[in-house]
Amino acid sequence: MSKDFSQKIPVLIASSLKPAKDARAFWRLGQTLRETNKYDLNFIGFSSKAVLNPQNDRFFISITNTKSRLERIVSIFRFFKYCLIVKPKILICCTWEYLIPAKLLKSFLGFRIIYDVQENYLANLDLIPNRSTWKLNFAKWLIEKSEGIKGIDYFLLAEKCYQDEMPSKKPFIILENKYSGPKYLPKPPVVFKEKEVFEFLLTGTITPAYGTEEGIQFFLQVLERFPESKLRVFGHVTLEYFQKNLFDQYKNHPQISLELSPDPIHYTEVLDAIYRTDFLLLPYPNHKALAQKIPSKLFEAGALNTAVIIQENPTWTDFVISHKMGLSVDFQNTQEAVKNFISGLDQDFFKVQNPEVFHWKAEGDKLLSVLDSLSS
Repeated sequence: MSKDFSQKIPVLIASSLKPAKDARAFWRLGQTLRETNKYDLNFIGFSSKAVLNPQNDRFFISITNTKSRLERIVSIFRFFKYCLIVKPKILICCTWEYLIPAKLLKSFLGFRIIYDVQENYLANLDLIPNRSTWKLNFAKWLIEKSEGIKGIDYFLLAEKCYQDEMPSKKPFIILENKYSGPKYLPKPPVVFKEKEVFEFLLTGTITPAYGTEEGIQFFLQVLERFPESKLRVFGHVTLEYFQKNLFDQYKNHPQISLELSPDPIHYTEVLDAIYRTDFLLLPYPNHKALAQKIPSKLFEAGALNTAVIIQENPTWTDFVISHKMGLSVDFQNTQEAVKNFISGLDQDFFKVQNPEVFHWKAEGDKLLSVLDSLSS
């Protein structure tokens, strides 16, 4: 017999700018807790409209407009309100912005605080173009003050490298962004021999910092050898000037499809795009804020049997080659990258299946052990 709803342990998983049904908060953390039937799940996140909810989860909207600075401030007061409504026993903060308010409420409501460290936010400041020195310094001070508060009971680290980059975050457990999305029909090993037309995909956050321009230049060079191939650029653009630049340059290109949104794309739509393409392009630069991380799209592509083309880098190259899931090229050297792509087409990708490498199951078990210890 299932537990009565009133007997379940209330958990609030909270983010400000991430979508209400975020890939990590909803699909990874939430799905794991939901399957136990022990927890009453509540989510705070971004949404421009009411959130459809087929389960018993509750959703609260942090902001409706990601571009509004006023709403980001208002979201702090909404956070206070939602905590008072839910009265959680466990609060999982998926953003540094809610840590200080959480600290203020902890002694009053008596919950345990888990900080889900999804990014090295201090390192990420170096990825933001054209920001003034005083704004960078203020952001750095605010992040340090927020992440340095006393009273965080546990840290969830989304990357193995974070244990070295952020040694003060203890106690911790590493929960990598492995695949925990919908089930798809399994695909056979990927073979491209004799193929002359390819579909490429750039998806997720479309920004110069993630190598979008280098990925497009790579594709344009590929067209010289495979002229009927296509590129789909499908994702969330945070910089208005960059979206305008992309449309100005490529909106009339017959082989490039631009599907750009000022708001985050639904996770399931991104997964559908990855599942249906031939190659997922991951032209991330070898920036110190990115170079040691394993992109979540590597796990997603691996789980969906979609080949990837990723920037050469010891961490990424070893992962891709060892699991026979794609190619590693230097996007900074476009002509050489295309040569390596063409020569790599003789390979069979995903010939050996390694589901445990890409899927969330083991990470979910670790999460449950943490919550069991905090809620007992």
